[in-house]
Amino acid sequence: MWSQFIMGIKAPAWLRERDNKLRTAVFIFAGILVADLLLYAGNVVPTVSKLDALESTYAEIRKRHADAIQYKNQKVALTGTMAGIPAQKDMPLLVKELVQMARRQNLVVSSVKYDIPKRASGELTLLSFSFPAEGKYGNIKRFIYDVETSARLVGIQELKMDADKVSVKLDMKLLTYVKGQ
Repeated sequence: MWSQFIMGIKAPAWLRERDNKLRTAVFIFAGILVADLLLYAGNVVPTVSKLDALESTYAEIRKRHADAIQYKNQKVALTGTMAGIPAQKDMPLLVKELVQMARRQNLVVSSVKYDIPKRASGELTLLSFSFPAEGKYGNIKRFIYDVETSARLVGIQELKMDADKVSVKLDMKLLTYVKGQ
């Protein structure tokens, strides 16, 4: 059926003049073109869909790898943070450092009050303590900055300031974690 259709096609004059050789070359070219299209449809198109699937799998694997690296880095950072948390016995040293920081800013520090609850060994306890100081406003401002940027794990829970004509009175409530003995 196809052969009759193909034979019925009227070729241009230049193709009819050299019947056999040129016609054979055109048929071979047409056959190669059809084979090329079939190969493209059979191999390239499915490969593109496989490529898309592989790229999405690769993206998922890269995301998991990035998450694993982030977890590893956070684990190291958390280990360092845990090592930086003072033990109950180190609390007087922390208070001493804070008092020295305040004195470097020319502040007068009253008595610091803290009470450490008893915990089992290795347990973390949130400890809140008051830190009263008095001095010039600029010095208090620098001291607060020093506390906030300290290498110690100390947070400011509450700030109260009262001023008179000579100085500013500061009452800070600080937070820190301490490890049980």
